[in-house]
Amino acid sequence: MRGRDLLIACISLMTVGGALTACSSEPPEPAPRPSGIADIKACDFFTEDELDEYQLHDAAQLTSSADCMWQGSKFFEDASTALVLTLRNRSADQELEALGTSAKEKFSERPAVDGRRVWRNTTPGEDVSCGLLFEIDGSSSAELKLSEFLGVSDVEPTQQDLCKGLDELAPRVEGKLPAVRG
Repeated sequence: MRGRDLLIACISLMTVGGALTACSSEPPEPAPRPSGIADIKACDFFTEDELDEYQLHDAAQLTSSADCMWQGSKFFEDASTALVLTLRNRSADQELEALGTSAKEKFSERPAVDGRRVWRNTTPGEDVSCGLLFEIDGSSSAELKLSEFLGVSDVEPTQQDLCKGLDELAPRVEGKLPAVRG
């Protein structure tokens, strides 16, 4: 429709009480945030539209309803990757301390995402991966990890490739986590 025709159509849809939402150009309201990680089922974290957009499929619960793995290829073309979301019942600080001492993992704090503290895990090893640890509150955190899926691809992503994919995904993930609490 041309602009004039659209205006006439919108005016035609007016009711005594006001305009119908069909004439609105405002984006839909985002889904409400969960109040805590207990309200999140990891394998239901992404909507069907997001799974399509991120080219993720084959959601698989790993050890509990607090973690899930998807396969996909959006974040590194021609390679199959695994994206794992883990919701933790301990703070980001406790997680950093535990992983830093027991597994000698290498974390570095990243710029905050919409006010939320985030750390990147770039631990070198045989498996190429990149992870982000999101602070939720003093008793919980969420980790998102992207890696090559079981070495089934002819090409191997670099850690830089995988971290770039997570950086792209971080704001969307942050918006689906419980609100930042002090």
